[in-house]
Amino acid sequence: MTTLTPQRADIAGAVRALAPQLLSLSHDLHDHPELAWREHRSSAVLASTLERAGLAVSRGAHGLPTAFVAHAGTRGPLVVLCCEYDALPGLGHGCGHNVIASAAAGAGAVLAPLAARRGGRVVVLGTPAEEGGGGKIELLARGAFDGAAAALLAHPGPNDQVRATFRAAASWRVAFRGRAAHAAMAPEQGRNALDAALLAYDALRAARPTLAFGDQVTAVLTEGGRAPNVVPDRALLRVMTRAAEARRLPALAAVVRRAADAGALATGCSVAVRPDGPTYREVRSDPWLASRAEVHLRSLGRHPLPPRESDVLTAGSTDLGNVSHLVPALHPKLGIGAVPQHSAEFARAAVSPAGDRAVLDGAALLAHLTLDIWNRT
Repeated sequence: MTTLTPQRADIAGAVRALAPQLLSLSHDLHDHPELAWREHRSSAVLASTLERAGLAVSRGAHGLPTAFVAHAGTRGPLVVLCCEYDALPGLGHGCGHNVIASAAAGAGAVLAPLAARRGGRVVVLGTPAEEGGGGKIELLARGAFDGAAAALLAHPGPNDQVRATFRAAASWRVAFRGRAAHAAMAPEQGRNALDAALLAYDALRAARPTLAFGDQVTAVLTEGGRAPNVVPDRALLRVMTRAAEARRLPALAAVVRRAADAGALATGCSVAVRPDGPTYREVRSDPWLASRAEVHLRSLGRHPLPPRESDVLTAGSTDLGNVSHLVPALHPKLGIGAVPQHSAEFARAAVSPAGDRAVLDGAALLAHLTLDIWNRT
């Protein structure tokens, strides 16, 4: 049995006392999913929760309507706890952001009464639009992380991980323009934009075996005509490229461009390739924070897996990566079951007993790490 130090015992007791509120909060967010930049209810619920916990809260922070800042403490090292709460189209909280938000809120509530006497500062930062909108990138540009000693976030996942791998990513809109015509009476007068998009998709698929280790290109067709008796004059592919490091993304952009040009050339259509959101950089995990997180996760009865080179082949992306290039950061994962993220199964797991445990363990982990930073000299 692990012997708790006074500091750990204080955190453990505080989290236990808050458990009913935190789990209620997590389930409430899960029951009311909101998409990127539209998280008005979620943001308001979290802001009110933190206000009741004694933090000073500013809504609509940094000029973003669904962002907020909740802070405690007036001097000492500043730790930013990132609070994500946007959901996925059609999947709700299939990435478990209800767990992330509730864990960060719980840590903020635990730390608020300690900040003054421990000589530290904490900000629970409401970060909208992680799923493709790059909310943290916008907040970074607007000064939300200025002066921070660390930026922290606890994410649910299939397994416990301290140094979770996240790839750099860039997205593209590939829009084809053709010429409409009657599909039966005069097809030769048309220029089929759907065919152009499908050829481009096939070109991307053919390019995949040639990509470097860790590189990835995925695509979906989101527009391709409205009636089968009309030659489609518009089609749209949305493409995402990922790489182990951001410096590889231009090479993948060239792959997308060649595929788009091939589809357009073969069909006589025109094509426009434009960015579809901000570029996400790979996450840099701070070594000291990672070493402390390993200790705390094991004290919580978790068994984090060591990083493996192959992790990059299945790694997603996050806008915390951009923050991690300027501020010491850590983005550990807490296992909630061996189910894939961004799935209906993961959404269910996010409010399962394992998901509830991740809320409480995440709150404790973030609180412990914050105290470590405050105590570090």
